[in-house]
Amino acid sequence: MVKKSIFAIAMLGMLATVTLAQDQTQLPGQFKIDGGWPKTIVVTWTPIEICRIKVYLKVGYFIEIDKCADLKINMVQVNCPSGATPPQTFPCYKGCVTIKVRSNFEAQLGLVKYIIGNIINDNGNTNPSDDKWKAYFRADSTDTTQSSTWIIAGDGNFHSVDVCVEAWDANIFNGVPGQNVLVGEVAITAIPTATATCP
Repeated sequence: MVKKSIFAIAMLGMLATVTLAQDQTQLPGQFKIDGGWPKTIVVTWTPIEICRIKVYLKVGYFIEIDKCADLKINMVQVNCPSGATPPQTFPCYKGCVTIKVRSNFEAQLGLVKYIIGNIINDNGNTNPSDDKWKAYFRADSTDTTQSSTWIIAGDGNFHSVDVCVEAWDANIFNGVPGQNVLVGEVAITAIPTATATCP
């Protein structure tokens, strides 16, 4: 037992001696040593760190609308608001849906409307701004403001916002009573805000 202990101490001493003999003037990415390569007590080669290589990852822009394929806006008939701009005439419809959005950059959301069929009154398709429907954002059902854009924080968390559509002077005579008819689509767009870094 004493011989084994003496042998282990001797081996440690040899390893320490080899380590001390390492050339301290070497540059990063170099390894120089006098004598043999360092070994462990069990006489196997010891890995020596020669160089550390930095690893980078280029982070791209990411934005997501949760369960987008399942989202839909069901408009129902409502009383036409008085004093609306532009004026809204019978019959009037309104519907909203809550969306959840997350992003890794501060994003400004926007809305683009697309008419499908001929129930939404496009005013003869002479000027899209004269279409008798509108889409807007609002914070929630208690919010009476209407915004054409919405800012989403770039913190990676889901943030909720309502997307609403109103239509008036609808051509209901072009539809079949009792059916839920697809009359349009609203596209949600996004761009980085001025606070986001543009590469």
